[in-house]
Amino acid sequence: MNGWGHKMLQAVTTCAEMAAIGWGLRRDAISGLMVQGPHLLAPTASDLTKHNKVGKPLAGWHNDLNLLTIHGSSRYPGLYAWLRDGSRVAVKIPKGALLVQAGQQIEYLTAGAVKAGMHEVIVTKEAVDRAVSAVAAGRPGWRISSTLFAHVASNQILAPLPPF
Repeated sequence: MNGWGHKMLQAVTTCAEMAAIGWGLRRDAISGLMVQGPHLLAPTASDLTKHNKVGKPLAGWHNDLNLLTIHGSSRYPGLYAWLRDGSRVAVKIPKGALLVQAGQQIEYLTAGAVKAGMHEVIVTKEAVDRAVSAVAAGRPGWRISSTLFAHVASNQILAPLPPF
């Protein structure tokens, strides 16, 4: 996982640099805050052959405490996010793509212009059906999410960035 974690950290660092440039800041205005941060590569796994009640939360409704969260796609659906208008949508990450979500630290750095994304993971009928098919074909029925939580370094001060 070290190689994959490093690639995910590089990708989320690039996203931080792109955001800074887009806001008219120095390229490293955000990524510089991440240097030596307590980043966490935290794959999560749920056995859908045991946790198979449709609607059961695998990760209840929440937002993330960190700066930016980056996910690879999962073999099974179940990730939902809330839009600013309050509507809940199923998140579909195309194969080979990554999803980046805003956390509370970027919300603070932007004085609320960027909101920490509310989301949850629940068991869906489609996930259970896929797990049953996978097990019947001799494959595991586990939902695994490959997630990296990128953080501002502990020795940095969080304060809204200009122009926010």
